Amino acid sequence: MRRRARAAIAGLVAMGAVAAFTALVGAWHIVLLGWSEVSASTWQLASTFREAGGLLELGLGLLAGVLFLRWLARAVALAFVLDPVRGFHWTPAESVLAFFIPVVNLAQPYRVLRDLHDGLAPPGVPEPAPRPLLDGAGGYRRVEMAHAPRAGAVHHAALGAWWGLYVASRGFGWLASVMPDLTVAEFIRSRYAFIASDVASIAAAWLAVRMVRAIDSRVAERHRRLAHASDEELGRLLVERDLQLRQDLAKITDFDAPE
Repeated sequence: MRRRARAAIAGLVAMGAVAAFTALVGAWHIVLLGWSEVSASTWQLASTFREAGGLLELGLGLLAGVLFLRWLARAVALAFVLDPVRGFHWTPAESVLAFFIPVVNLAQPYRVLRDLHDGLAPPGVPEPAPRPLLDGAGGYRRVEMAHAPRAGAVHHAALGAWWGLYVASRGFGWLASVMPDLTVAEFIRSRYAFIASDVASIAAAWLAVRMVRAIDSRVAERHRRLAHASDEELGRLLVERDLQLRQDLAKITDFDAPE
């Protein structure tokens, strides 16, 4: 899980860096068109950077998407295991497919990440009592105690902004690709649309990195609490799970009715 989170973060950072590069190249094109004279070599260099940036953006975007979805699938699978009471109502396959189903993918990815973030909140599992650190760091007069670290969190507004910015970046990119660029004015307008797409991609990548780090820290804290919980604490969780299962089954119409 930690390796997949780090790989996803690396892919997102690389995607954001390439988006920044292509945005700067687009701005350079606009500046060059405002000059009275531009040498052929300078314009050729700018065009080469533009083509290279487009290829890098496509390749790293696909790579970042694969790494992100691999992390998401693992995180959803662990969320089901780490919640002894309620489990998790999304499967890894459903979480990944939510990004590809037309129309559904306008809102479903946000719901998946929101439920994953909230479902992994550490307060859902009892915090184990502080444990003494027997490494001698506190000396023989005082024993240092290990307390639970604070797990990360992101606001729902940040989660919504992440997916909204990603959808906006794809929309601006599509708009820029279909805009005519035969005249100087049309070319500049298309460059501005591409720059807007890149800026939205940078912001979405930054928010996605924050989200991955927060969820990863919550998974780690959940795992730590369960691993160090006492038998009594685990027993109470099992009782809560049984009660929750009974309540869920009771909601099924005529579940207890004789045949």
